[in-house]
Amino acid sequence: MSCSGLDPCLRRRGAGRLRDRKAKDDPPQHNGLKASAPGYIHIVVKYPLHMANGTSRRSLFVAVDRATHWVFIAMYRNKTATDAGRFLGDLERACPIRIRTI
Repeated sequence: MSCSGLDPCLRRRGAGRLRDRKAKDDPPQHNGLKASAPGYIHIVVKYPLHMANGTSRRSLFVAVDRATHWVFIAMYRNKTATDAGRFLGDLERACPIRIRTI
């Protein structure tokens, strides 16, 4: 097909102008994290630095609500399933928001 025949064909299909086509094909801009409803809790478990007078390491459990930025922090002696369950129970009692997702 010649260039003179290609232009009318592209216009019939709605792709006649490259400038218009390019604007439609641009990828959407990144908006970061999507807005969450209150109750979406993110939990992190870390080992803090050694304390000067402490002999054993402890585990720091942190829960953050993404929407309201409400934070709950607890430190336990070990990082075991028992301590994790205790943390979830303490979190449920202390959280002023209904927890929907962890």
